[in-house]
Amino acid sequence: MKRVNIAVAVAEDARDCIYEVAAACRALGLDHTATLTSVGVLTGSVEFATLAKLWAIPGVLAVEVERAFQPCLTGRARRRGLED
Repeated sequence: MKRVNIAVAVAEDARDCIYEVAAACRALGLDHTATLTSVGVLTGSVEFATLAKLWAIPGVLAVEVERAFQPCLTGRARRRGLED
């Protein structure tokens, strides 16, 4: 199965139990890499098929999937010789 990198936003009213939310996410298969307590975000990776289940965890506000970054140079950058 395909794993995706994700960020899980924890609702403000659930931030006092962010570690319990993280434990529930791990129980569903989250390979948890960081807890950003000051902003209420968990990061890690999970099987793509598990994404919908994460939304059902009490305290989860949003689940964001990492997208591939595609650098885009503007015409000005090309003219200045900043392209690879």
